[in-house]
Amino acid sequence: MSDVSCYLLGEQAIVVNATCLPDSKSPINQQLFALKKWLDNSGDFIDVVPAKSSVTAYLKDPRKADAWQHKIQAHWQDLEVAEVKPTHHHIEVFYGKEFGQDFERIAHELQLTPKQLIELHSSVDYQVQFIGFLPGFAYLSGLPTALQLPRKSTPITKVPKGSIAIADSYSAIYPSQSPGGWHLLGQTNTTLFDPNSASASLLQPGDIVRFVEKSC
Repeated sequence: MSDVSCYLLGEQAIVVNATCLPDSKSPINQQLFALKKWLDNSGDFIDVVPAKSSVTAYLKDPRKADAWQHKIQAHWQDLEVAEVKPTHHHIEVFYGKEFGQDFERIAHELQLTPKQLIELHSSVDYQVQFIGFLPGFAYLSGLPTALQLPRKSTPITKVPKGSIAIADSYSAIYPSQSPGGWHLLGQTNTTLFDPNSASASLLQPGDIVRFVEKSC
């Protein structure tokens, strides 16, 4: 396809980049998740890292870089997307009040009742596009258009651990306390990052997330 490129990055990394990505459900994006699985299973890579519209794969043996570049270019579009079976997560959320300091402001700005805001945010399946910013911080695509707002002009210094947030076309969960410029809707007790577990990050690229309202 004309909107996909594959090139070497240094001596032992390969980048597959989808330059035109309509949305998270596009065939190209799902193909990138299938590509990650294929490369992970090959045993030839130290790590395979997806980003918003690309995958970067780091080879164990740089001598295989040219061969893998040609192999990816020849076969990546033939990978079976159906073989990618994402893990589904239900994340319980305490919305508003002391759990989401921006909840009432967002409802007012978007001209929604608190109930409508909760229903909108929890009405869709989100997909983990990539992990970044903090260990275990997953960028979740699928945020309804009616909830899309730009990031705050002035970030706050302490976003509480477990905060459920929205910004631009994404939702996210802060896995630990940190500064942040996203709008805070609520909070979860779910652990997102545990360095002592087999998979440090609970959420992995391609996973599906559904938010569920939790009452106090």
